[in-house]
Amino acid sequence: MGAVLLEMLKLFAVDLLFIGLLAALLLPLAMYRRAAFAVLKRNFVSYFSTPTGYVFLCFFVMATSIAAYWPDAFFVNNLANLDQLSMRLPPIMLLFVPAITMSVWAEERRQGTDELLLTLPATDFDIVLGKYLSAAAIFTVSLLFSQLSNFAVLVSLTLGDVDIGLFFTTYFGYWVMGLAMVALGMIASFISSNLTVSFILGAIFNSILVALAYASVIIGSPARAQSIAHWSVSQRFDDFGRGVVSLSSTMFFASIVMVGLYITIVLIGWRHWFGGKDGKQFILLHFIVRVLALIALLVGVNSILYQFDFIRLDLTEGQVSSLSSDTKKLLRSLGSEGDNRPIVVNAYMSAVVPDEYVKVKYNLVSMLKELERQAGSRVRVRLHDNLENFSDEAVKAEEEYGIRRQTVISRASGAVSEEEFILGVAFTCGLEQVVIPFFTPGVPVEYELIRSISTVAKGDRKTIGVVKTDAQMFEGFSLAGGQPQRIPEQMIIDELRRQYKVEEVDPATPIDTTKYDALLIVQPSTLGPEALANVVNAVQAGQPAAIFEDPAPVVLQSAVGTAMEKQPQGMMGMGGPPAPKGDIRRLWNVLGIEPVGDNGREVPGLVVWQDYNPYPRFQQLSGIGPELVFVRDEAPGATGKAFNRSEAVVAGFEELLIPFPTAINPAANSKLVFTELIATGNEKVGTVDFKKLNEAGRDLLSMRQARGDFTNRKYVLAAWIRGAKTDDEKAADKEADKKEGDKKSPDAPESVTGKAKPINVIYVCDIDMLDSQFVNLRNQPDQENNFRFDNVPFVLNVIDAVAGDDRFLQIRSRKPRHSTLRTIETRTAAARNDEMVAAKKYDDEYNKRKDEAKAESDKARAKLQQIITDLENDRKEGKVVDPAEYNTRLQSLALQQQVAERRLAVKNQRLAIERDRQLREIERMRDQEVKSMQNDYKIWATTLPPIPPLLVALVVWARRRIREREGVSRNRMRY
Repeated sequence: MGAVLLEMLKLFAVDLLFIGLLAALLLPLAMYRRAAFAVLKRNFVSYFSTPTGYVFLCFFVMATSIAAYWPDAFFVNNLANLDQLSMRLPPIMLLFVPAITMSVWAEERRQGTDELLLTLPATDFDIVLGKYLSAAAIFTVSLLFSQLSNFAVLVSLTLGDVDIGLFFTTYFGYWVMGLAMVALGMIASFISSNLTVSFILGAIFNSILVALAYASVIIGSPARAQSIAHWSVSQRFDDFGRGVVSLSSTMFFASIVMVGLYITIVLIGWRHWFGGKDGKQFILLHFIVRVLALIALLVGVNSILYQFDFIRLDLTEGQVSSLSSDTKKLLRSLGSEGDNRPIVVNAYMSAVVPDEYVKVKYNLVSMLKELERQAGSRVRVRLHDNLENFSDEAVKAEEEYGIRRQTVISRASGAVSEEEFILGVAFTCGLEQVVIPFFTPGVPVEYELIRSISTVAKGDRKTIGVVKTDAQMFEGFSLAGGQPQRIPEQMIIDELRRQYKVEEVDPATPIDTTKYDALLIVQPSTLGPEALANVVNAVQAGQPAAIFEDPAPVVLQSAVGTAMEKQPQGMMGMGGPPAPKGDIRRLWNVLGIEPVGDNGREVPGLVVWQDYNPYPRFQQLSGIGPELVFVRDEAPGATGKAFNRSEAVVAGFEELLIPFPTAINPAANSKLVFTELIATGNEKVGTVDFKKLNEAGRDLLSMRQARGDFTNRKYVLAAWIRGAKTDDEKAADKEADKKEGDKKSPDAPESVTGKAKPINVIYVCDIDMLDSQFVNLRNQPDQENNFRFDNVPFVLNVIDAVAGDDRFLQIRSRKPRHSTLRTIETRTAAARNDEMVAAKKYDDEYNKRKDEAKAESDKARAKLQQIITDLENDRKEGKVVDPAEYNTRLQSLALQQQVAERRLAVKNQRLAIERDRQLREIERMRDQEVKSMQNDYKIWATTLPPIPPLLVALVVWARRRIREREGVSRNRMRY
């Protein structure tokens, strides 16, 4: 509750500052433009003195709340923002803004007070300004009521975790959009004295700017439709919706205000046109030309500002819509080593891109320009952002840089179609070159640009050696399943090539530790004894390495798990027994670690599981169990410590998905420094033997039984293992120095002189995160589940860290931080916990009844079996036994056994059906409880917002009633 109140106070402070700024701007108006201020005051008070004003105000507040919270996407996306309202606000404004402006002039003309108003000792500009400011003030008050109500809902849903900067900027965008629409509505109000006609005309005038966003629906040319949509209010609002106050967007709406006010002034001046001795018959044409000239001027200014948007204020809490300080630092460092060769950036972009890529192109252009401004003359950006797919420049982009047309499935305007376009960037500096052939919606633009610029600027790239194991990272073939099949190269290798020289390392021979800056070792347990020994020797000699080892690979399935045997050699297993595996404990002993479940005899194969899943839709998929571990600070028992924030390699991450991992602990006698990087929470976690889990198949009961109860302890899933040189190693180094003598160069690195370096290894208990699926998931985000996995940047950060390249650790992990609906998450987690308790209860009852049925069946069979046994004993003792009776009893026993087995199977099946029905009922009740909570918030968000305006209306009505009775005798009052 304290956090909620604090956030509300913050918003009140921001609103008071904003209102104070507006009041300061109105102060000169009251002092020097008294007529305009008088008109403003008169119209403003008049509007809120009648019930009509409050009716429209309540309608507006309710409409904005419904648009924000009633769409299912709001709760499905689980994001505390106003995206749903931003999509629907322009149509709402088409109804509300004309309702404000329709009476600004039409009511004056209908009542005949317009001439009286225009005869005041004031200029036409004063009258128009006062009228406009009164309508703008009415709209501002309405927006403030909407803001307070929507913020109250969000702050309740997030338990106080709302990005106030983003929220305020979004409403500031609504405000400037409304000011522009009010200006156009005033024109409509002056044209007609009929309120209804004025309302309709106001909606029509404003609908033009709203409808431009849907130009592709009626215009066949995509290029023309996109250029037209560029002038719509929704596209120009986009910056505000992302938390950025930009000069281009603000100027766009200000231009509409200027045009609307000027046209209104021109219309008011109509009464002067035909007066005077000369008549001025051509003055109408004169003013039409002036209006068109003003529009042309403002269109030109806005076009220039759109291309050169040099003022952009990022007001979000995490500064996520501007360049980071690390990026600026890297740009300033360009050329610090004496290399002043220019970095040429050639960006090739089609003139028309699908709707899903409009923001990508816009952000890419904005970032390129920002990078060029920050880097000065060192970076030269050449934008080819108006390409036709078959132009000469497009051909040049493909021939020189490999940037070619890409075909994507687009769903613009509800229609599904295939579209081809170009969206790639090439970076060159001397002979160095880096090419990003295509930007997808999920690619982090800032990181890709600064990494590419830094890579070509530095020239000499570090070298990463990828050790060849059964986990094939490069393109190759596999005989798994008895048939040869091609295995494509993992996409993470291409990610590494954009920064490093990447080479495959054959561990069959000793590894040269002077050749590689770091090794990537994936599933070393699959190596043979000799190859594993070479890897261990390299690690022990101080070769930096990133090691990924998995007890149960379920995504990257080219390799078997740590404790699993390898597949037989050859096709269909005809090539002989499986190849032997080396002793993985040699590596563990060198690193001073112990995997969980290690008893010193058998190689452990335990999998860590955690009952936590933050994605509602993902929870509903069959087969998704707790073995998919979501590493997040919000996980049960994590208390903000899932990531070691003191280590830059993981400091900025939000979430990892690690399928079927194991965990490690430091060995008791290890002298190495063991630094935790990522870990589970210490609640609702446990371990399970993968073999038992595999034997359980898809049977939910068997899987629960295999997992057992919670262990409620933290499990370390990745750690950085480092060590200093021992005294013996230091003495050996001194002896090597003496023997080298003059042969050694004084500047030679330790790896060349033969000195042993300290161990430097990051050990990760999973290899699935290296699979290409995670790269694809980053490049093409899942819109339904809104996954925020940091798997790809985590892998790259791990390799950078051991390679000694810390330039991009913070930039790579930088991404927008979104507030989530924590109230819903908490209730969902509680419902899931209740579901697990109830499910365990039904499972225990099922097992008990199943055992009772089996015992009863066994008891009946035991009685008949005893009779058969007695007959056999009698026959052995020489007693006369009727063979027919014996055979009859034996057949009867067999028949009863068959009947008992069938009855037991039927009874077990009925029990299983009843258990599954009860479990489904529990799930239904859980979903119904969460849905009911969502509906409660929808009702609350709809019914409570109109209450404050109604209370204000009641106060205004009461004051007016009291003032009307002042000075009136009691006997003349009517009750």
